[in-house]
Amino acid sequence: MSWLKRKLFKKKISIAVIGIGNAGCRIGDKIIHHLKESRITVKSIAINQSDNFQTKMKDYEEHWWFDRNKTSSNSDLNSVYEELKSREMEFRDKLEKVVFYKKDDRRDEDNLALHLIVGSGGGTGSAGSMLASKILADITGDPPTIIFVVPEKGEPSLVQYNAAKALHFLGFDLMGPQSPILLFDNEKLLSFFEQEEATDALEQSNELLAVTMTTTILAALQESDHEEYNAGLNDFFLSFTKEANGLGVIVSLDKEFDTLEEAQNIRFSDLFFNKLDENSSLTADVTRAKKGYLTITTPTTFQSTFETRKIVKKFERGDVRIALNTIDEPYLTIRGVLTGIHPDYVDRFWEILEKGRDSRKEIIEKEEKLRKSFIRLSD
Repeated sequence: MSWLKRKLFKKKISIAVIGIGNAGCRIGDKIIHHLKESRITVKSIAINQSDNFQTKMKDYEEHWWFDRNKTSSNSDLNSVYEELKSREMEFRDKLEKVVFYKKDDRRDEDNLALHLIVGSGGGTGSAGSMLASKILADITGDPPTIIFVVPEKGEPSLVQYNAAKALHFLGFDLMGPQSPILLFDNEKLLSFFEQEEATDALEQSNELLAVTMTTTILAALQESDHEEYNAGLNDFFLSFTKEANGLGVIVSLDKEFDTLEEAQNIRFSDLFFNKLDENSSLTADVTRAKKGYLTITTPTTFQSTFETRKIVKKFERGDVRIALNTIDEPYLTIRGVLTGIHPDYVDRFWEILEKGRDSRKEIIEKEEKLRKSFIRLSD
């Protein structure tokens, strides 16, 4: 990552980061830190019920603790949604402070800005992401991009229900914003740190997520001078438009070689697809992506052009743009986003929905038993 940060970029990008709920705020804080280190213009706000972990939030410009009388671990999506809905005008005022443009603004096509919501399956993260995305789409005229950390398979069924309801609304409900959703499988990330203590593993997992997202943005900022594969920052932004609504993943692959010659001769298309499951933020059939952007940084030879063509061919069902960049060092780096993937090609999505459905069924059955029960009160 360090060599990416040392690059000087001709183009500029502005990013708003809205962290919502415990996990969303923690991860968002790390993303903001890395973006600022890379001299990217950032606006930010942390949104949570209470301020019981405010000391951990070091990089946010704004904070909104909307119900200090409750803990930040509230997992009841419906109650949080109603609370936020009752304060929608205040919520809107807070979000207007971090947006870079509004619906009717005249904008320079080179003045690029991305609005990111970071959330997860908790009650606050799910409900807050649903309402914030709708408000941001109304303010800016564009659906915000959602970074959503899916719950682990062993998480309580209520959390699975929250995630299922939020994901459906965010990406597929006609009444929702129909946002592109970048999914991160926290369980998959945690597996990299399985030898660590639980709290340390979670901290490192969140750091890895933040670094992956940031380096993807930095890679998109590079200027490619390749004749055929020279996609730019505008192509990167196409991956976050309404046409890219649905599910998406971030791809991150780094490989260091012993010699420059070895790096020049690597068949990196095979390496890319063989390692794709290991190096993407979620297991999915990414070749079904409708939109996408990849930057490939490697010592460029005739073979590197040939290898890039092989990757392009795998994505022929969609519009995936590629930038091929030259580096005179024995490294291969691939960063990118692949979006607009239909849920049919993401098994994890259906697992969450099925567990959410089972959770809702359990709740209904318990409510029905309670309704029919007879309670005797002693004198």
